[in-house]
Amino acid sequence: MATRGVGLGGPYAFLPELAKQVEAKGFDAAWVSETSQNATIQAAVLAQATERIDIGTNITLAFPRSPVITAMEAWDLNELTGDRFVVGLGSQVKRIIEERFSADFDRPAKRMAEYVQAMQTAWRMERGEDVTFEGEIYRVLRPGLGGKGRAHDRKLPRVYVAAVGPLMTKAAATYADGLLGHPFTSERYLTDDVLPRVESALAEAGRDRSGFTVCQGVILCIADDRAVAVREAKQQIAFYGTTPNYQGVFASYGDEELTGRLRQVWKDTERDIDALVAAVPDEAVERYAIAGTPDEVRDRIGDIEKHVDHLILGGAWYKVAPQRLFENFAAILETFGSD
Repeated sequence: MATRGVGLGGPYAFLPELAKQVEAKGFDAAWVSETSQNATIQAAVLAQATERIDIGTNITLAFPRSPVITAMEAWDLNELTGDRFVVGLGSQVKRIIEERFSADFDRPAKRMAEYVQAMQTAWRMERGEDVTFEGEIYRVLRPGLGGKGRAHDRKLPRVYVAAVGPLMTKAAATYADGLLGHPFTSERYLTDDVLPRVESALAEAGRDRSGFTVCQGVILCIADDRAVAVREAKQQIAFYGTTPNYQGVFASYGDEELTGRLRQVWKDTERDIDALVAAVPDEAVERYAIAGTPDEVRDRIGDIEKHVDHLILGGAWYKVAPQRLFENFAAILETFGSD
Protein backbone atom coordinates (compact mmCIF):
# COMPACT_ATOMS: atom_id res chain seq x y z
CA MET A 1 0.00 0.00 0.00
CA ALA A 2 1.20 3.49 -0.82
CA THR A 3 2.35 5.83 1.90
CA ARG A 4 0.64 9.21 2.24
CA GLY A 5 1.85 12.75 2.66
CA VAL A 6 0.16 16.13 2.96
CA GLY A 7 1.06 19.39 1.28
CA LEU A 8 1.47 22.34 3.67
CA GLY A 9 1.79 26.07 3.29
CA GLY A 10 0.93 29.38 4.88
CA PRO A 11 2.43 31.88 7.33
CA TYR A 12 5.49 30.69 9.23
CA ALA A 13 3.73 31.28 12.54
CA PHE A 14 1.34 28.43 11.70
CA LEU A 15 3.62 25.95 9.92
CA PRO A 16 5.03 24.17 13.00
CA GLU A 17 1.56 23.41 14.35
CA LEU A 18 0.31 22.25 10.94
CA ALA A 19 3.27 19.87 10.66
CA LYS A 20 2.61 18.50 14.14
CA GLN A 21 -1.00 17.81 13.17
CA VAL A 22 0.10 15.92 10.06
CA GLU A 23 2.43 13.79 12.16
CA ALA A 24 -0.15 13.23 14.90
CA LYS A 25 -2.70 12.07 12.33
CA GLY A 26 -0.43 9.25 11.20
CA PHE A 27 0.67 10.52 7.80
CA ASP A 28 4.08 9.58 6.47
CA ALA A 29 5.31 12.91 5.13
CA ALA A 30 4.74 16.66 4.95
CA TRP A 31 5.56 18.52 1.74
CA VAL A 32 6.19 22.21 1.10
CA SER A 33 6.21 24.07 -2.20
CA GLU A 34 8.13 27.04 -3.55
CA THR A 35 5.70 29.54 -5.00
CA SER A 36 5.77 32.59 -2.72
CA GLN A 37 7.95 31.15 0.08
CA ASN A 38 11.40 29.59 0.15
CA ALA A 39 11.16 25.80 0.21
CA THR A 40 14.36 25.26 2.19
CA ILE A 41 13.34 27.57 5.02
CA GLN A 42 9.89 26.02 5.20
CA ALA A 43 11.43 22.54 5.34
CA ALA A 44 13.72 23.62 8.18
CA VAL A 45 10.73 24.87 10.16
CA LEU A 46 8.87 21.59 9.64
CA ALA A 47 11.96 19.58 10.54
CA GLN A 48 12.19 21.25 13.93
CA ALA A 49 8.50 20.63 14.63
CA THR A 50 8.43 16.89 13.82
CA GLU A 51 10.15 13.69 14.88
CA ARG A 52 8.95 10.85 12.64
CA ILE A 53 7.61 11.91 9.27
CA ASP A 54 9.59 12.67 6.13
CA ILE A 55 9.93 16.31 5.16
CA GLY A 56 10.02 17.02 1.43
CA THR A 57 10.03 19.90 -1.02
CA ASN A 58 7.53 19.69 -3.84
CA ILE A 59 9.21 21.52 -5.34
CA THR A 60 12.51 23.32 -4.87
CA LEU A 61 13.20 25.41 -7.97
CA ALA A 62 16.39 24.01 -9.42
CA PHE A 63 17.58 26.25 -12.23
CA PRO A 64 17.76 29.59 -10.36
CA ARG A 65 20.21 27.94 -7.93
CA SER A 66 23.65 26.40 -8.23
CA PRO A 67 23.34 22.62 -7.84
CA VAL A 68 26.04 22.67 -5.17
CA ILE A 69 24.18 25.30 -3.14
CA THR A 70 21.07 23.10 -3.32
CA ALA A 71 23.18 20.07 -2.40
CA MET A 72 24.58 21.89 0.65
CA GLU A 73 21.09 22.84 1.81
CA ALA A 74 19.83 19.29 1.35
CA TRP A 75 22.86 17.84 3.14
CA ASP A 76 22.24 20.09 6.13
CA LEU A 77 18.51 19.41 6.21
CA ASN A 78 19.09 15.69 6.05
CA GLU A 79 21.36 15.99 9.07
CA LEU A 80 18.84 18.20 10.85
CA THR A 81 16.03 15.69 10.29
CA GLY A 82 18.00 12.49 10.91
CA ASP A 83 17.77 11.34 7.28
CA ARG A 84 14.09 12.31 6.92
CA PHE A 85 14.57 14.90 4.20
CA VAL A 86 13.68 14.62 0.50
CA VAL A 87 14.75 17.35 -1.87
CA GLY A 88 12.27 17.50 -4.73
CA LEU A 89 13.56 19.42 -7.73
CA GLY A 90 11.39 21.13 -10.30
CA SER A 91 12.14 22.93 -13.52
CA GLN A 92 9.06 25.24 -13.48
CA VAL A 93 8.18 26.71 -16.87
CA LYS A 94 10.34 28.77 -19.21
CA ARG A 95 8.68 32.16 -18.83
CA ILE A 96 8.83 32.09 -15.02
CA ILE A 97 12.44 30.95 -14.83
CA GLU A 98 13.57 33.54 -17.36
CA GLU A 99 11.28 36.46 -16.53
CA ARG A 100 11.12 36.21 -12.73
CA PHE A 101 14.35 34.49 -11.74
CA SER A 102 16.66 35.68 -14.57
CA ALA A 103 17.96 32.13 -15.01
CA ASP A 104 18.58 29.89 -18.02
CA PHE A 105 16.02 27.35 -19.16
CA ASP A 106 17.58 25.86 -22.29
CA ARG A 107 17.54 22.04 -22.59
CA PRO A 108 15.58 21.61 -19.34
CA ALA A 109 15.66 17.79 -19.22
CA LYS A 110 19.41 17.64 -19.86
CA ARG A 111 19.94 20.49 -17.42
CA MET A 112 18.00 18.60 -14.74
CA ALA A 113 19.87 15.36 -15.40
CA GLU A 114 23.20 17.12 -14.92
CA TYR A 115 21.87 19.04 -11.93
CA VAL A 116 21.06 15.82 -10.08
CA GLN A 117 24.45 14.31 -10.90
CA ALA A 118 26.23 17.47 -9.74
CA MET A 119 24.36 17.35 -6.42
CA GLN A 120 25.19 13.70 -5.92
CA THR A 121 28.85 14.43 -6.64
CA ALA A 122 28.90 17.17 -3.99
CA TRP A 123 27.38 14.78 -1.44
CA ARG A 124 29.87 12.06 -2.25
CA MET A 125 32.69 14.55 -1.77
CA GLU A 126 31.30 15.21 1.72
CA ARG A 127 31.65 11.47 2.38
CA GLY A 128 35.30 11.65 1.41
CA GLU A 129 35.02 10.04 -2.02
CA ASP A 130 37.44 11.02 -4.78
CA VAL A 131 34.88 12.09 -7.39
CA THR A 132 34.22 14.93 -9.82
CA PHE A 133 31.50 15.76 -12.33
CA GLU A 134 31.92 17.66 -15.58
CA GLY A 135 28.89 17.98 -17.81
CA GLU A 136 28.00 20.33 -20.63
CA ILE A 137 26.12 22.67 -18.31
CA TYR A 138 27.31 22.04 -14.75
CA ARG A 139 30.58 20.92 -13.22
CA VAL A 140 31.81 20.06 -9.74
CA LEU A 141 35.58 19.74 -9.86
CA ARG A 142 36.66 20.41 -6.29
CA PRO A 143 35.36 19.90 -2.75
CA GLY A 144 34.74 22.65 -0.20
CA LEU A 145 37.38 24.81 1.45
CA GLY A 146 38.11 22.13 4.03
CA GLY A 147 38.83 19.52 1.38
CA LYS A 148 37.11 16.17 1.10
CA GLY A 149 34.69 15.48 3.92
CA ARG A 150 34.92 12.86 6.61
CA ALA A 151 31.26 11.91 6.88
CA HIS A 152 32.00 8.44 5.51
CA ASP A 153 28.89 6.78 6.92
CA ARG A 154 26.37 9.53 6.16
CA LYS A 155 23.44 8.58 3.96
CA LEU A 156 22.97 10.60 0.81
CA PRO A 157 19.81 12.70 0.85
CA ARG A 158 17.04 11.49 -1.41
CA VAL A 159 16.48 13.57 -4.53
CA TYR A 160 13.24 13.38 -6.51
CA VAL A 161 12.48 15.15 -9.78
CA ALA A 162 9.12 16.63 -10.77
CA ALA A 163 8.21 15.50 -14.28
CA VAL A 164 5.31 15.76 -16.70
CA GLY A 165 6.71 15.05 -20.16
CA PRO A 166 8.76 12.10 -21.44
CA LEU A 167 12.21 13.74 -21.42
CA MET A 168 12.01 14.95 -17.81
CA THR A 169 10.53 11.61 -16.75
CA LYS A 170 13.50 9.85 -18.32
CA ALA A 171 15.92 12.18 -16.53
CA ALA A 172 14.21 11.43 -13.21
CA ALA A 173 14.18 7.66 -13.69
CA THR A 174 17.77 7.57 -14.91
CA TYR A 175 19.45 9.65 -12.20
CA ALA A 176 17.13 10.49 -9.28
CA ASP A 177 15.69 8.46 -6.42
CA GLY A 178 12.09 9.20 -7.29
CA LEU A 179 9.59 11.08 -9.40
CA LEU A 180 7.12 13.74 -8.28
CA GLY A 181 3.99 13.50 -10.40
CA HIS A 182 2.16 16.77 -11.01
CA PRO A 183 -1.19 17.05 -9.18
CA PHE A 184 -2.90 17.90 -12.47
CA THR A 185 -3.24 14.33 -13.68
CA SER A 186 -5.69 11.53 -14.41
CA GLU A 187 -5.65 7.82 -13.79
CA ARG A 188 -5.29 7.19 -17.52
CA TYR A 189 -2.42 9.64 -17.87
CA LEU A 190 -0.67 7.95 -14.99
CA THR A 191 -1.15 4.38 -16.24
CA ASP A 192 -0.81 4.96 -19.99
CA ASP A 193 1.91 7.61 -20.08
CA VAL A 194 3.84 8.23 -16.87
CA LEU A 195 4.37 4.73 -15.49
CA PRO A 196 5.36 3.12 -18.83
CA ARG A 197 7.90 5.90 -19.34
CA VAL A 198 9.31 5.28 -15.87
CA GLU A 199 9.57 1.54 -16.43
CA SER A 200 11.26 2.02 -19.81
CA ALA A 201 13.79 4.54 -18.52
CA LEU A 202 14.63 2.42 -15.47
CA ALA A 203 15.18 -0.62 -17.67
CA GLU A 204 17.39 1.34 -20.04
CA ALA A 205 19.46 2.62 -17.11
CA GLY A 206 19.72 -0.86 -15.58
CA ARG A 207 17.90 0.23 -12.44
CA ASP A 208 15.41 -1.75 -10.38
CA ARG A 209 11.88 -0.44 -9.91
CA SER A 210 11.96 -1.28 -6.21
CA GLY A 211 14.67 1.32 -5.68
CA PHE A 212 12.70 4.14 -7.28
CA THR A 213 9.80 5.98 -5.62
CA VAL A 214 6.86 7.20 -7.68
CA CYS A 215 5.08 10.00 -5.82
CA GLN A 216 1.85 11.44 -7.14
CA GLY A 217 -0.01 14.57 -6.14
CA VAL A 218 -3.75 15.07 -6.58
CA ILE A 219 -6.12 18.04 -6.70
CA LEU A 220 -8.16 17.12 -3.62
CA CYS A 221 -11.06 19.40 -2.66
CA ILE A 222 -13.31 18.48 0.26
CA ALA A 223 -16.41 20.25 1.56
CA ASP A 224 -19.72 19.26 3.10
CA ASP A 225 -21.28 21.30 0.30
CA ARG A 226 -20.20 19.40 -2.79
CA ALA A 227 -20.69 22.44 -5.02
CA VAL A 228 -17.99 24.33 -3.12
CA ALA A 229 -15.47 21.54 -3.62
CA VAL A 230 -16.32 21.15 -7.30
CA ARG A 231 -15.96 24.85 -7.99
CA GLU A 232 -12.51 24.95 -6.35
CA ALA A 233 -11.42 21.95 -8.41
CA LYS A 234 -12.62 23.68 -11.58
CA GLN A 235 -10.65 26.79 -10.67
CA GLN A 236 -7.45 24.75 -10.34
CA ILE A 237 -8.10 22.73 -13.49
CA ALA A 238 -8.69 25.96 -15.40
CA PHE A 239 -5.41 27.44 -14.13
CA TYR A 240 -3.30 24.41 -15.06
CA GLY A 241 -5.27 23.80 -18.24
CA THR A 242 -4.14 27.06 -19.82
CA THR A 243 -0.54 25.79 -19.92
CA PRO A 244 0.32 23.87 -23.12
CA ASN A 245 2.80 21.70 -21.20
CA TYR A 246 -0.14 19.94 -19.55
CA GLN A 247 -2.15 19.29 -22.70
CA GLY A 248 -1.12 15.63 -22.53
CA VAL A 249 -3.15 15.25 -19.35
CA PHE A 250 -6.29 16.44 -21.13
CA ALA A 251 -5.40 14.16 -24.05
CA SER A 252 -5.67 11.11 -21.79
CA TYR A 253 -9.46 11.46 -22.07
CA GLY A 254 -9.59 13.09 -25.50
CA ASP A 255 -10.08 16.59 -24.06
CA GLU A 256 -7.20 18.25 -25.92
CA GLU A 257 -9.44 21.06 -27.13
CA LEU A 258 -9.91 22.24 -23.55
CA THR A 259 -6.41 23.74 -23.55
CA GLY A 260 -7.23 26.09 -26.40
CA ARG A 261 -10.66 26.90 -25.01
CA LEU A 262 -9.29 27.79 -21.58
CA ARG A 263 -6.44 29.85 -23.04
CA GLN A 264 -8.95 31.83 -25.10
CA VAL A 265 -11.20 32.47 -22.10
CA TRP A 266 -8.13 33.47 -20.05
CA LYS A 267 -7.22 36.01 -22.72
CA ASP A 268 -10.67 37.30 -23.66
CA THR A 269 -11.94 37.81 -20.10
CA GLU A 270 -8.64 38.93 -18.54
CA ARG A 271 -8.62 35.90 -16.24
CA ASP A 272 -12.20 36.25 -15.02
CA ILE A 273 -12.56 33.37 -12.60
CA ASP A 274 -16.28 32.83 -13.17
CA ALA A 275 -15.76 32.57 -16.92
CA LEU A 276 -12.89 30.11 -16.45
CA VAL A 277 -14.97 27.94 -14.11
CA ALA A 278 -17.83 27.94 -16.60
CA ALA A 279 -15.46 26.71 -19.32
CA VAL A 280 -14.54 23.58 -17.33
CA PRO A 281 -17.16 20.82 -17.83
CA ASP A 282 -18.34 18.72 -14.91
CA GLU A 283 -16.79 15.58 -16.36
CA ALA A 284 -13.35 17.23 -16.22
CA VAL A 285 -13.60 17.33 -12.43
CA GLU A 286 -14.27 13.60 -12.37
CA ARG A 287 -11.28 12.96 -14.63
CA TYR A 288 -8.61 15.39 -13.38
CA ALA A 289 -9.43 16.01 -9.71
CA ILE A 290 -10.98 14.43 -6.65
CA ALA A 291 -13.70 16.69 -5.29
CA GLY A 292 -16.78 16.30 -3.13
CA THR A 293 -17.91 15.42 0.36
CA PRO A 294 -15.63 13.44 2.70
CA ASP A 295 -17.36 10.18 1.85
CA GLU A 296 -17.13 10.83 -1.89
CA VAL A 297 -13.42 11.61 -1.94
CA ARG A 298 -12.64 8.74 0.42
CA ASP A 299 -14.13 6.33 -2.10
CA ARG A 300 -12.20 7.79 -5.05
CA ILE A 301 -8.68 8.24 -3.70
CA GLY A 302 -7.80 4.62 -4.41
CA ASP A 303 -8.13 5.19 -8.17
CA ILE A 304 -4.75 6.96 -8.12
CA GLU A 305 -3.21 5.56 -4.96
CA LYS A 306 -3.17 1.95 -6.15
CA HIS A 307 -0.72 2.83 -8.92
CA VAL A 308 1.96 4.70 -6.93
CA ASP A 309 4.35 4.38 -4.00
CA HIS A 310 3.49 7.64 -2.26
CA LEU A 311 0.42 9.88 -2.56
CA ILE A 312 0.61 13.61 -1.79
CA LEU A 313 -2.72 15.04 -0.66
CA GLY A 314 -3.24 18.73 -1.35
CA GLY A 315 -6.07 20.99 -2.34
CA ALA A 316 -6.73 23.63 -4.95
CA TRP A 317 -5.11 26.99 -4.30
CA TYR A 318 -5.83 29.17 -7.34
CA LYS A 319 -8.24 31.94 -6.30
CA VAL A 320 -9.24 29.96 -3.19
CA ALA A 321 -9.94 32.02 -0.06
CA PRO A 322 -7.54 31.53 2.88
CA GLN A 323 -10.32 30.26 5.11
CA ARG A 324 -11.18 27.57 2.59
CA LEU A 325 -7.53 26.61 2.25
CA PHE A 326 -7.44 25.89 5.97
CA GLU A 327 -10.81 24.13 5.95
CA ASN A 328 -9.67 21.86 3.14
CA PHE A 329 -6.43 21.06 4.97
CA ALA A 330 -8.38 20.18 8.10
CA ALA A 331 -10.77 18.04 6.05
CA ILE A 332 -7.85 16.14 4.51
CA LEU A 333 -6.50 15.37 7.98
CA GLU A 334 -9.89 14.30 9.27
CA THR A 335 -10.86 12.26 6.21
CA PHE A 336 -7.60 10.42 5.63
CA GLY A 337 -5.74 10.60 8.92
CA SER A 338 -5.85 8.18 11.81
CA ASP A 339 -7.63 8.92 15.09
